[in-house]
Amino acid sequence: MNHRTMDATREQLIKQLVFFDEQYSLFFDHYVRDYGKEKQTVDTLIKRYRDTLEDILAKDDGALSESLQSVALLGSSVHVRFEEDGYEELFTVVFPTDIDPDQNRISFLSPIGRQLLLSAPHESIVLESPAGRQSVQIGEVRFAYRGGFPSTKEGL
Repeated sequence: MNHRTMDATREQLIKQLVFFDEQYSLFFDHYVRDYGKEKQTVDTLIKRYRDTLEDILAKDDGALSESLQSVALLGSSVHVRFEEDGYEELFTVVFPTDIDPDQNRISFLSPIGRQLLLSAPHESIVLESPAGRQSVQIGEVRFAYRGGFPSTKEGL
């Protein structure tokens, strides 16, 4: 990646951190309906995500560029191979405001999105969805965030 692209990428990741620092409670109240187990699950996921972003942002440009292909972030495309039948699919994990089922852009709050966020290439996971459990192998991960995210209460 060239220097300008790295600066834009770094800026996008910083915006995500700022969003979760400043707007998390509004975001949470809007998107999370269950304040029991789901709250705990989402809180834990967001904490892990924020910690990961902070670690990545502390790196120099070369290491940051490598990290963008070694862990699925918000804005990452994740190549998934279903182990049962070998079927392959590409999902992009995004904020709920950027979902597009026709383009396989899935919310990180969806059952599959929660499991793909922070996944790594060559990792085997069991995706749990309303359709059942399926073993998958994570392939290539590539960060290429093109969307936005709500920055004000009106954006929620």
